[in-house]
Amino acid sequence: MFREKSFLEAEKAQKYMTMLGKHFARKVPVDMGEQEVRVNFPWGVGVMSVNQRQFYFFCEADTQESLDKVKRVIDDHIYLLKDIRGTVLCWEKA
Repeated sequence: MFREKSFLEAEKAQKYMTMLGKHFARKVPVDMGEQEVRVNFPWGVGVMSVNQRQFYFFCEADTQESLDKVKRVIDDHIYLLKDIRGTVLCWEKA
């Protein structure tokens, strides 16, 4: 299993996590909670969680190629969030 994680600081981390969870739920299965959202992409899993202003991302997939797809979808959607637009996630092995 291939795993990577990242995080960013955002004043509205909770709001952003909820918005992204609802957005992804239009296309793929999503499990939403108050502190964590699990997105089940066709290629792997993306988990978002928050702790006050910290917005955490964890991705998991069977292959590096699939993991890269999950990360790319998350990276692309960060751009949609006005206050953190332009933020680049620095991914590291988990």
